Amino acid sequence: MLKFISPRTKKEINADTYIELKDITKQFGKHLVLDDLNLRVDKEEILGIIGPSGSGKSTILKLLIGFYRPTKGKIFFQGKNLLKDMQEIKKIFGFATEDNSFYNNLTVKENLYYFGSLYNIPSREIRKRSKELLKLVGLDNAENTLGHNLSIGMQRRLDIICAMIHNPKVLILDEPTEDLDPILRKQVIGIIQRIRRNGTTIILTSHLLHEIGDICDRIAILHNKKIIEVKSPEELKSEYQTNSLDMVFRAVIEKKQDITEEKIEEVKEEKKEDKPKKRLFPFKISIQRAD
Repeated sequence: MLKFISPRTKKEINADTYIELKDITKQFGKHLVLDDLNLRVDKEEILGIIGPSGSGKSTILKLLIGFYRPTKGKIFFQGKNLLKDMQEIKKIFGFATEDNSFYNNLTVKENLYYFGSLYNIPSREIRKRSKELLKLVGLDNAENTLGHNLSIGMQRRLDIICAMIHNPKVLILDEPTEDLDPILRKQVIGIIQRIRRNGTTIILTSHLLHEIGDICDRIAILHNKKIIEVKSPEELKSEYQTNSLDMVFRAVIEKKQDITEEKIEEVKEEKKEDKPKKRLFPFKISIQRAD
């Protein structure tokens, strides 16, 4: 039976910033998705990003893997500007999307060989790496099974290891437990924990806040185009005096909305005060044209 492993304490997390998104803005035409966003990720941590639907969580992930380029801002990996070397991004990051990216008409092993070839990995290395990954996720007895014949849980595991065939330093997972039943979700969470134990940094998104709280070292809350809070689950629960991350999320959003409304009222009041006052002694200014 798989057991949850408690997230690490602050002392156990590398104090040096591993990945940094600095002043990131992303626009699609006139549509502003992210606005001057800042976020750091520590080495070998599991960072969860949560936010309302359509808030830009997947956009952040796609910026990290180079699928999108920011309208403004920089992305650093160990102090190096990744936007100047897109090939380096391919080596560093592995990305498993919410929708399966493997090929249904290929076997498990063939999928791994195909994705390995995209990274120009020698066949011998792909063979070795495939055996390690299949064992890691419990698919070693299904290597000759076609993708479409796998169960949903097995398909999700295959998708994850296809993203890991090149041994990335950072694994990015977009909604890894979406559409899975509770038993399969626990299996996938167990796999994520094992991957981290092997030294991989993990960034993931999820709508299932109780699960994200069990496995993440820190949680970043995305709202109104910015990261508005980044803390450990324990810190968030303590600050908002609740044992439920769902309640924390609601409280954080409501707090920010209250602040925004307060600022709007302040601006309105300032505008009223800035209106030109009626003079007690009206007079005209004579303007003469210069010769």
